[in-house]
Parts: sequence; C-alpha cells; structure tokens
Amino acid sequence: MYLTKLLSQFFKLFFCLFVFLLPWQTKLILRAGETNFTEISLYVSQALLFVALILFFIYKSRRQYFGERIPVVWYFLAGLELFVFVSLFLAHDQVLAFYRYLLFLEAIGLFYILREGTLSRNYEESALDKIKVIYVLLSSVFLQACLGIYQFLTQSSFAYKYLGLAAHNPENLGVAVIETASGRYLRAYGGFDHPNILGGVLAISIILVAFLLVKKKVLNSNREVFESIFLFIFYFFGIFALFFTFSRAAWIAFSFGLLILLISLIVKKDRWMIGRFLALIFFSVILLFIVGNPYKDLLKVRIDANTRLEQKSLNEREAYFWQAKDLIQRNPLFGVGIGNYTETLNDREIIKQPAWVNQPVHNSFLLILSENGVVSLIFFVGFLVCLIIKDRREVYSWAIFATLIILMMLDHWFISLPFGVSFMFLVLGLI
Repeated sequence: MYLTKLLSQFFKLFFCLFVFLLPWQTKLILRAGETNFTEISLYVSQALLFVALILFFIYKSRRQYFGERIPVVWYFLAGLELFVFVSLFLAHDQVLAFYRYLLFLEAIGLFYILREGTLSRNYEESALDKIKVIYVLLSSVFLQACLGIYQFLTQSSFAYKYLGLAAHNPENLGVAVIETASGRYLRAYGGFDHPNILGGVLAISIILVAFLLVKKKVLNSNREVFESIFLFIFYFFGIFALFFTFSRAAWIAFSFGLLILLISLIVKKDRWMIGRFLALIFFSVILLFIVGNPYKDLLKVRIDANTRLEQKSLNEREAYFWQAKDLIQRNPLFGVGIGNYTETLNDREIIKQPAWVNQPVHNSFLLILSENGVVSLIFFVGFLVCLIIKDRREVYSWAIFATLIILMMLDHWFISLPFGVSFMFLVLGLI
C-alpha cells in the first residue's frame, strides 16, 4: 500500500512537470534539420512524459481491474497506429519517420494517462485530478502570454536556449510580421515556433479559463480566492496576447468556441453562469477596444488582407493545397510517411528553395491524409467522433472540441510539430 502511494506521488510529480514544461521547447538537438519539421531532438518535456508513463503503468499493474469492456475509441486509435506504422516504411527519411512515430506513440500514452488516470473506480481516489492538470497547464501558458505581450510591445524577441526561445527580428525574411506603410511589425510568438501556435494555445486555454470563472459561485477558502484572481488575470492577459498574435485562425476558432460555450451554458439552464459569462464577454469587448484602438491600422491589414504580405500568405496557402493534392494522388493509401511531408517536397524539387519556403499544407486533416493515407484519416476521424459522442463529458467539451477542429482545419502544427501532437492529445484527453 505504501509503495503504491509512493508510485502515485512520483507519477503526479513527473506528469505535472511534463504538462508545465510542454509549452517550452527546451531540447537537445540530436540531428539538425533545415527546419523544425525535419529536426530530430530530445525534448525535456517528452523525457518527463516517458518517466511518467513508466510510473503510471507500474501503478496500474498494482491496481488491475478485470472484466471491463474496452471502449470503442481505443479500437480507432489502434487502427490509426497500425497504418501510421505502415507508412513509416514508405518514408523517404525513415530515421525521421521512426522518430516521429515514437513521439506519436508517446502522445497516445499521454491520452491513456488522462483517460485512465482521472477515473475513479470502486470509490477509490483517481490517480489524477483533471482540474489540477488544467491549472498546471494554464500556469505555463500564462507565462507564454506574458512573453508574447512583451515581444509585441517591445518589438523584440530574445533568445534563451535553456527555454528553447529563439530570437525573431522583424527585418528578417521568414519572420511572421504585419507589413504596413509605416514598417514591419513583429507578431507575438511567445516561446513557440510561430504566432499561430501561440494563438491556438491561447484560444483553447482562454475558453477553459472562461468556463472556470463562470463556474465559481461561492468562494469558500483562501485557495479558491487565489484561483479566481489568477483566472481573472489570466483571462485578460490571455485576451491581449491573443490579439497581439494577429492570428486570424486563432481569432476565428476562439470566437466560435465562445459561441459554443454560451450555447452549452444555455442548454445547462444555469442562469447564474449565463449571466456571468455574458458579463465577462461584455468587459472583454470593451478592454479589447481600448487596447486594440492604437493598433487599428494593423488590424485593418489583417482583416482586409490586401497588402503584399497578406496576399502572399493567401497565395502560399493555396499553393500548399495543390502540393498536398499532388502528394495524395501519388500515395493515397499509405501516404508519404509520417513526418516526411516537407522532406518529400524537398526531394522532388529540381531547383532548391530556401528551407522556410516549403511548408506543410495548412490543414491537419489533409496533412494526415498526405503523410499516412486515407485509412489513417478515417480512423482518426472515427477517434474524434467517438470522443465527442461519449455519454459523460465536461460542460466545456463541445467548446474546446469545436475550437480545436477549426484550428486543425486552418493550420498544420497539431500534426507537423512534436509539441502540436502532444498538445492535441492533451486537449483531447481533457474533454
């Protein structure tokens, strides 16, 4: 009994450390690549997750439950894993494919921890508290939001290798900026590889915070008072940081997620929560107007999308779509191999382009289809459907799920980057 309790404590420690460090890209580069899509690295967060997985499996082996039916969701995940494994052997760079396959397996392990670790059976305490995991994640994302606000307001981004931070100069090609008649303006990156990633993480996190804020009715302890203060500060800092990313995909996904959250609260028929939510949105709009008014020219550029860089971005997205269509037609069943989308494009080029030119298609579902084939995509969609139609779900699940799906339809980082795969399965495990 003592050993089981000790295992549980160590497991919680390593898992919470993983969740906190996940948004930070601290890593040891094992094989450098021209871009992050082709790089092979050992991430500190992934090492912590690996240890947490070992501890959790040992913990579970001492508390086996027999006679339980295997949920359908695991059959879809097993099918997805099988076809991803098969695609590995068709990859141009099999070392890269094997590395990405291992990260994919670890992400499934993360999902397993969240599904099984938050369950309580026979009146026994669960191994994990889902709300505590959310607060650990929010604490880390809050620091990312603060960093993003600093980057935009100072128009500078410093490098710090121990946190995986890269310097971004708005004058350099390939850096995400907004270009106006008055110059080039750096968008907020946080500690991520692109402002769209920071925007997507913030969109999901802020919706979680909004729900936790409106859910609280009575504060019974100093801890709950502290939590409420933290949530209020996070919410408004997060809103400002989300604005400074100037990520249209994140803005759209966040707005739709808030709408779905409102509908969920209306269905729940809790007038207190609905009133608090509408008040929160009202003050958010006012504060956004105050903060965003000095940058209305930048906002107009992003919305109108008529400037040179905005048109270039839209044209590139269209070009990526046609590239993906070509790859899918050549390899419809098994794809070009996990993690090998840009490698395949680079290999086919007669005239070599700069590394940052070749990007994955900006749609995670098309990227799965391109890299792993049509059967993998069917299993992945089936996995998502099983998750959202389950009988018991959190009130915020529909809002988070809708936000995630829109982000995946408008960007690729959930599949193309190690952080994205882990973050996606972390979010899916929390709904």
